[in-house]
Amino acid sequence: MPPRRTLLEIDGHVVAADVQLRDDGRPPVLFLHGILATLELAPELFVDPEAESWIALSLPGHAPGRLPPGRLPRLDVDLFGQLVETALDRLIGSQTVIATGWSTGGFAALTLAIRHPRRVAAVATFAGFAGGRLTGSIGWLTWLAEGWLGAAGVRAGLTVAAHLPPLQRLFMRTVTADSDALARAPAHVLARLEAAVAAHDPRAVAAVLAAIRRLDITARLGEIRVPAWIVGGDGDPLIPAATTRAIAAAIPGATLRLYPDAGHLFFCEWPGFREDFAAWRRSLPGPGSAPATMLPIT
Repeated sequence: MPPRRTLLEIDGHVVAADVQLRDDGRPPVLFLHGILATLELAPELFVDPEAESWIALSLPGHAPGRLPPGRLPRLDVDLFGQLVETALDRLIGSQTVIATGWSTGGFAALTLAIRHPRRVAAVATFAGFAGGRLTGSIGWLTWLAEGWLGAAGVRAGLTVAAHLPPLQRLFMRTVTADSDALARAPAHVLARLEAAVAAHDPRAVAAVLAAIRRLDITARLGEIRVPAWIVGGDGDPLIPAATTRAIAAAIPGATLRLYPDAGHLFFCEWPGFREDFAAWRRSLPGPGSAPATMLPIT
């Protein structure tokens, strides 16, 4: 059975959710994707996605979700945390989750664990960050998007890229560790990412890119008191290994995992990732709460 797709209106924002819940007593895995990506990457976390209980949410402004109409809202730490918490409250009530996220989604997962600690039973980041001063191609785009002229260029570039998958592949090469990594990416994943870029609103994505440089929860990482798995590639051109190490060092008791000779793409550059993720979840304390139950969407 495919996951259930739901669109949630939250203070003018629309957040998309893919939901698959199993009545097995475990907290579901929450997955938050990265910039320009899609919630449809969630199945790539699991050895057997159909056997797992999970919820995937879209980042602000990312299709099939969207920003509020009219003037662009302020995209700050509070918003990232509140959109996720409100969406979860409508979907599963007070049930706890294992909060996970890739790249910008990793930042959002950490933010949820800090701002809404009762929601999070454990947290994991995959090439995530705590402060938005990124490097590489995405870092350059975030800098460019902060200025009026640069933002116009980013919007134009995204519009062109939506119709040119080869240009998207060229960009994805800038986030991998070596020239062979992209060739290992599953065709269905590349197709999902290309469809996502075509579906995203360039104006909204440019606004999120501009906001990333203002996001910083570094000083609050020590407040996270749940099990944490901080994972990255030691050749990631966007999130240096030193950044991943620093996040793990700042969270009490966190487990660090760096994949050798690997870049930013967890779904093709990190051999054994799915098995390692499953093993980490098996190591967590028992759920201690009732199974998640879908609530009516209002």
